[in-house]
Amino acid sequence: MSLRWITTPAQTAGMAATLALAGWACAGAGDPTRVAGARCADLVAMRLIDFSIVSASQVAAGDAVPHCRVHGLIDDEINFELLLPDAWNGRFMMGGGGGYVGSVQNSALAYGDGPGALERGYATVGTDTGHVGAGVEAGWALNHETRRVNFGHRAVHLTAEAARSIIRYYYDREEEYAYFVGCSRGGGQGMMESQRYPDDFDGIVAGAPAYHWTAFTAGFVQNQQMIFPDASDLSTPVITPENRALLDASIRDACDHLDGVADGVLTDPRRCHFTPESLPRCAADVSGPDCVTSDQLAAIQTIYAGPTSNGEPIFAGFPLGGENDPGGWDRWIAGATGDRGAPNLHYGFGTELYKYFVFDDPDWDYTQYDFATWADDVAETAALLDATEPDLGPFRDAGGKLILWTGWSDPALTALGTIDYYQEVVAGDASVREYARLFMLPGVLHCGGGPGPDQVDWLNAIAAWVEEGEPPVRLVAAKRGLEEETAPVLTRPVCAFPQVAVYTGSGSTDDEENFQCQAP
Repeated sequence: MSLRWITTPAQTAGMAATLALAGWACAGAGDPTRVAGARCADLVAMRLIDFSIVSASQVAAGDAVPHCRVHGLIDDEINFELLLPDAWNGRFMMGGGGGYVGSVQNSALAYGDGPGALERGYATVGTDTGHVGAGVEAGWALNHETRRVNFGHRAVHLTAEAARSIIRYYYDREEEYAYFVGCSRGGGQGMMESQRYPDDFDGIVAGAPAYHWTAFTAGFVQNQQMIFPDASDLSTPVITPENRALLDASIRDACDHLDGVADGVLTDPRRCHFTPESLPRCAADVSGPDCVTSDQLAAIQTIYAGPTSNGEPIFAGFPLGGENDPGGWDRWIAGATGDRGAPNLHYGFGTELYKYFVFDDPDWDYTQYDFATWADDVAETAALLDATEPDLGPFRDAGGKLILWTGWSDPALTALGTIDYYQEVVAGDASVREYARLFMLPGVLHCGGGPGPDQVDWLNAIAAWVEEGEPPVRLVAAKRGLEEETAPVLTRPVCAFPQVAVYTGSGSTDDEENFQCQAP
């Protein structure tokens, strides 16, 4: 379905009469002297096909730049919010959502380092992807094919089309460039756009992308089978806080020095050859603070190994690093925090997907599933949710540019999975660096956080590549204090994969100028 208010360019001659019938005055279109908000408030009268404008109101200068806020509705369930700045830069940027979404979300409003999209003058939009619910809940998908399709890919595409229709009328001209930025689910949405709707956006930034839902959630479930083997007791995980602290200390002792900087961050964890089997074993297999039991070791090994079906790998496991960082394994993998109604977020996202997408069974018991029929079980869900196509030829041919990025210590979506996808693209297209690049952020957790510098001006990077032909090679990542406006406390370069940042041997290790991008 295409969303529009003018079906063909040939209708332009009759546009004034049509708009007059709808209560519009075309003389104000594009007129900078018009009263601010006069057309904004009247947007609800816009005569539309396939979607509606629920409300439109002018937001005056204050906490935000002056803009028109538009709430729209597609197909009765896909809500979106479009922000139209008074001082428009001629560009459109859509922001992705997180988790299972369920509310109107727009990550472009605060993405990476520097001002958000609205402050920079972009017209920007976000969507709830066609349902209402908490970000870690998927009950809305139970026996509901339309909602599943909307969440999988359709809602983002239709929202982009609807936003463009409004933008082009409101400003009386087309946008010059269109962008998408997102992280986690938003990163997966960006990848889906590049694969399924390659003409939607000129540039896409996909951070920590949730792109292979059926596979990474298989890992989530298998991890929880080891960490919480008894579904009736979700208060005491097999992996203890002491285990995580021991892991962290052991990995740092073994590998922190490998990159030439002793800072608690592994520049490339793949260079670290530490194995969990080297951890001290507990006497009589009784858990203690400085050792691991056989069950604890098996659970740790499962996390690093990745999920399997019939002995064959399904997805990558997790790299070393970040095991004891606040907001890392404690929240996502091995904790019992009770975050959003689940002991941890792997448990929440994994069990919800299999209950409400794969098996349509709210009573599905994760402890009893052996993954023997996994490929057949998830086939239908994979067709809707997974953005795994490595052939980006149509996106490339449309002139699109794609930046992928992820934190090496991401406890939500393994960094190795993002690398695997990028290397698949590289294997099929020798020209891939002309339109797609990957950046790995050492010591960074899921979409941010962790000891490593996590703030990069991705908005500027993608715009420079699309508009100026400047491909990203060496970007600067910053670690800031509690006050975002203060100077960063740490900067490091992040380099286009496979290059890594290497310390030159002199000067402060907190200053990116003292590092060079080199081949590993």
